[in-house]
Amino acid sequence: MAKIKAGIIGLGWPGIQHLKGYQACSKSEVTAICDINEELLHRIAKEYGIRNVYTDYKRMLKDEPIEVVSVCLPNYLHHPVTIDCLKAGCHVICEKPPALNAQQAREMASTAKAEGRILMYALMQRFNAEPTFLKEAIESGELGDIYFAEAAYVRRRGIPIGSGGWFVDKARSGGGALIDIGVHALDLAWWLMGNPKPSMVTASSYSKFSSVVPKEVKYDVEDAAFAFLKFENGASMILKATWALNIKGGSHTHIAGTKGGATMPPLVIHSEKGGVPLDITPQLPQVNAFDREIAHFVECAKRGKRPIPSAEQGITLMEMLDAIYASSSCGREVAIS
Repeated sequence: MAKIKAGIIGLGWPGIQHLKGYQACSKSEVTAICDINEELLHRIAKEYGIRNVYTDYKRMLKDEPIEVVSVCLPNYLHHPVTIDCLKAGCHVICEKPPALNAQQAREMASTAKAEGRILMYALMQRFNAEPTFLKEAIESGELGDIYFAEAAYVRRRGIPIGSGGWFVDKARSGGGALIDIGVHALDLAWWLMGNPKPSMVTASSYSKFSSVVPKEVKYDVEDAAFAFLKFENGASMILKATWALNIKGGSHTHIAGTKGGATMPPLVIHSEKGGVPLDITPQLPQVNAFDREIAHFVECAKRGKRPIPSAEQGITLMEMLDAIYASSSCGREVAIS
């Protein structure tokens, strides 16, 4: 069977992980890459054996017979470039966050549906070994009904000032720590909970570390955000996301159900036997989450399968992020549309 032809737009760190993922997959090959940085473009092409290189993604879409595209660009380009790729007849995997806001995500999903193309978002935490194992345990009923989660991605110091300053410019990023790294924590916990429909959120955000940013860099985003989310099935979640906070950094996910719970990383499943609490630490093989993510996308594109995560889940994820920002801004609980 012929390999599916892939193109990559954007050759920063995520783009290179996508490239490696396609090359590791027996069902795909990267036939074209695109970046506006010509020196980087040609260096990557030589290193990975890619013959067709472009600085204009529209030219690449027109000239190359590619079937799938990875969009690995700054947040403000996700919406226009993804739509262009879908209209060119390509299946698309777009890096997180899905877009700058929920309305853009809706337009992206609508275009994918109209064009009959697959749209997947690159939320690679779902493809790590521990979350995959835990998801299977939850779906088998081992933890009972899931009613609470806590998700945190906390950096003590880690404001991404580089990359042309777009990370800390709200017009180009959509926000700060929440939309950058909080999206991973939120999505992973929400997925493990079974993607319940969100209903309400109360949130606060802070920008307390602008003094560490060079004066010539525009900095109008939050460096910390905290939220309490409610879901229509009665479940709830606490979310923490920071680029800078005066506590020990780290990330974790806690899941609680009526029969048991779990904490990771490392993954520990909490249960009981005969009234005695048990903590079980599964010994899992090491996996490459990026490779598994790309292999899943390629399989969905070849077979027309619904991807994980789907375009529709991307909309709900952005609705939750929009509501968190809205609640933080107005100082009240906000309904999630």
